[in-house]
Amino acid sequence: MTKGIITRTWIWGIIGMVIGLVVAGVATAIMLTYGGTYVSARSGNGYDFVPTPGGTFWSTVVFICVGGLIALGGIIAQFVAWVGALVNSYQLPDKMWFLLTLLLGLIGFGLVVMIVYLIAAPEGYPEKARPGAARAGYPAPPEDPFPRTA
Repeated sequence: MTKGIITRTWIWGIIGMVIGLVVAGVATAIMLTYGGTYVSARSGNGYDFVPTPGGTFWSTVVFICVGGLIALGGIIAQFVAWVGALVNSYQLPDKMWFLLTLLLGLIGFGLVVMIVYLIAAPEGYPEKARPGAARAGYPAPPEDPFPRTA
């Protein structure tokens, strides 16, 4: 994966996770507001929610599940981006980016390490050379010794 693909995957993962959590949260609030009643708790402290199995309750349950699945898809996309960042940073001659990305991701600083990686880490794969164009640091592609004639 190139750094551009890793960046897009990670950002779409963040967007998916936020959208999923908002959908699930709003559906939960609607369910707790309109999907049942509150009765006094048996212990005498506080109230218990008793659902009313009707259209509102089951609709909100469906939206909670859909929001959870969207959030899960976002989390999986972020994990894929993190693995892509590991593979990309392993290609670098200096293994410090790889070690930082791996260790900080494993101990729970995945958000921070991915932001730093996306901003500051170098690209692990060299760009592909366009035929006939030389770039700084790379030699020009060799001429074809056997040109094709039509």
